[in-house]
Amino acid sequence: MASEPAARSTSALSLPSLTTVTFVALNVLGIVAYLFPFFSAHFGSKDSNWFDHITDAPLLFAAVAALCMVLVVADLTNGALNSKSFAVLAVLSALAAVLRTITLPAGANLYFFLVILGAYAFGPRLGFLLGALSFFLSAVVTGGIGPWLPFQMFAAAWMGLTAGGLRPVAQAMRIRGRSEVALIVVLGVAWGFLYGAITNLWSWPFLVVGPDISYQPGLGVAETLRRYWNYYLLTSLGWDLLRSVCNAVVIALLGAPLLRALLRFKDRFSWESSG
Repeated sequence: MASEPAARSTSALSLPSLTTVTFVALNVLGIVAYLFPFFSAHFGSKDSNWFDHITDAPLLFAAVAALCMVLVVADLTNGALNSKSFAVLAVLSALAAVLRTITLPAGANLYFFLVILGAYAFGPRLGFLLGALSFFLSAVVTGGIGPWLPFQMFAAAWMGLTAGGLRPVAQAMRIRGRSEVALIVVLGVAWGFLYGAITNLWSWPFLVVGPDISYQPGLGVAETLRRYWNYYLLTSLGWDLLRSVCNAVVIALLGAPLLRALLRFKDRFSWESSG
């Protein structure tokens, strides 16, 4: 009889938290949104309203916004996010949105480096929120609201997620100082290409641009990847290369002092008096 309450307690402790469930749901939603056209036999029909995500984009954006709000409230409730760190999230998101309005040659901009450094300093979950929220604000500022927006938000959120997950790896490998900045530079270069490669997928299945670069339902995985690679080389690689170079230069120049400042803010916000 004494073991029954203990078993119930263990079962209750093993249940995932609302934060975990919401965070997993957000990521699964993003993956499904990107991959759904590849598994739907009727998405390309002219009367299906799937072309350019006319039907699903508003619903997807509403779901993303609602789940992000639930995630923030859950983190505030369980103490994973306090009022000060929430303020930092809001400030960094606003600054990143403003930086996106500064257009550099070939469409590169300063948006990415701030999201990467902020996420690296504050962790994967806040990095996810930083990427999603900052891109939404930047779309409001630049007038970039459209059916592509929730897909861009997910790509930016995953960029923040991976940047936030990189710091524990660097700490475990005892990478510090210039080597740490170099590691973040490599991440910035990688995401210069990954961001373009991911966001292209929101529209590529609907485009008819050539027999060897267009998607066609029923193709095997290998042929689909080959055609997408051809499409990426022709339409996106050049732009993404310049974005990667911009990320590398800005992070190399500003990464060390900005990262130190962000980490100091994080230490102050997470410190609590024992009295």
